[in-house]
Amino acid sequence: MIAKVSHIRSAKICLSGARKWFKRHGIPWQDFLENGVPVETLERTGDPMAFRVTTIARKEAENGQ
Repeated sequence: MIAKVSHIRSAKICLSGARKWFKRHGIPWQDFLENGVPVETLERTGDPMAFRVTTIARKEAENGQ
């Protein structure tokens, strides 16, 4: 399952702040913008922001979106 920029927006997270967060966690921002990132990658950070985003991505997938 892939988390995308649309999930960050749905979680009401500022993209500028998200870019810094990705850098801090060693996740390539440009690759994320182009391809998304596996939800497991975000969840491994243990960060509450990551779980907000992955929860939205998982719910979307469950609803077939």
